[in-house]
Amino acid sequence: MVLGVSVAACGSGDEGAGGDGGSGGGTSKKPAAADKGGGEPSAPATDDAERTLTAAELEELFVTKADLTGPLKDYVVENPGPDEVETSDSMKASGSECQPLVDTLNEVAPAGASATERRAVMGPAAKRLEEGLGSQVALSSYKSEAAAAKALEALEVAVADCGDGFEATGAKAEDNQSFTRVDKERAPQGADQSVAYDLVGDLTDGEEVAEDLSTEMPMKFVYARSGSTVAMFLTYNPFDPAKTDFPTGLVDAQIAKLTGATA
Repeated sequence: MVLGVSVAACGSGDEGAGGDGGSGGGTSKKPAAADKGGGEPSAPATDDAERTLTAAELEELFVTKADLTGPLKDYVVENPGPDEVETSDSMKASGSECQPLVDTLNEVAPAGASATERRAVMGPAAKRLEEGLGSQVALSSYKSEAAAAKALEALEVAVADCGDGFEATGAKAEDNQSFTRVDKERAPQGADQSVAYDLVGDLTDGEEVAEDLSTEMPMKFVYARSGSTVAMFLTYNPFDPAKTDFPTGLVDAQIAKLTGATA
């Protein structure tokens, strides 16, 4: 299996652990500087929030093993190889109002990103990416703070407009996906702007489901912006959809690393 946003690519690495909550719209902060060696958390940067970060600069802003403490102490951060990253192939939504949600399936980041880097955060029960147990984290840079804000605003509007679900059509029939609804979720604090939602599909469409388990499978998405940089979080659990959630503290830890916030 590969790391991406197709349904077969990535799942929940926390066996029913609660995710990060909070309401959106924290104080404005700038992306953090790179680690200074030894895996220590970094200090806040002084770069203008308008500056577009390069792929190499994005890589320095991911959580590392040193940042994973408390309930995350047994988790590891994996850097997927080129053959472990797969995105969907130019999928189209059944209605244009839902296309921003499909754009995230196509490229992970909301439309317009200049560069995107990815990591997988794997729990103690998920040692290999191909097990489909883990959470995906991606960082994307935009040409300006306004462009990044516009991308998240488009997601917010799409979540509101597409609550009753939509169809996503790919280049091949096997790429097609049906989402029965879109649920707005509680967005995290600590960023300039944040959006959280679930894309809910039905596992009975081509998937075997164990007896007494729900056939609904939510794909959980969280986006958090700091200046012109956007963090994306994705998880789902095809083995027990009702337990789909992010590992406790993961979203908060990555937002803190991105914004340069101190604990």
